[in-house]
Amino acid sequence: MPSRTSEEHHPPSGSLAIQALVSVNGIPFGTLQDGLYRLLGEPDQVQQNYTGEFEMGYGDTIYRCLGGRLVECTFPDRGRISVNGVEILSAFHWLGSLEDMLDIARFRVCPSYGIAYDYRDPQQGSITVFERGRWDTLLAEARRH
Repeated sequence: MPSRTSEEHHPPSGSLAIQALVSVNGIPFGTLQDGLYRLLGEPDQVQQNYTGEFEMGYGDTIYRCLGGRLVECTFPDRGRISVNGVEILSAFHWLGSLEDMLDIARFRVCPSYGIAYDYRDPQQGSITVFERGRWDTLLAEARRH
């Protein structure tokens, strides 16, 4: 398997480049699991989670596949991110300013951008980037309660 050295897929300084609902660090949602192996190399660890997703861990980053295709990724919050080519200094604060942001169970979720911020542990915040529709059922259920 190839090594994980491509800046396109692992930007310098741990930065995160998001094309909302389309891709993360140049990897499109829907990429087949085998394609992820070719792009990123062998993961450090793999597991199937309780929802049936196949998780591939690369250091502190997790890529999740369902039905053999990439559906979401989780990255530790390392500060600045890029969303649709615009630099964001604080994902947590930026998400809080968006009209369609929902604050549910210590997650800030913005379905129109496909981004969720997990702040259950404020010292270890993480950013999950997901494909269109990925969190719709969960968000609809949360709105009812």
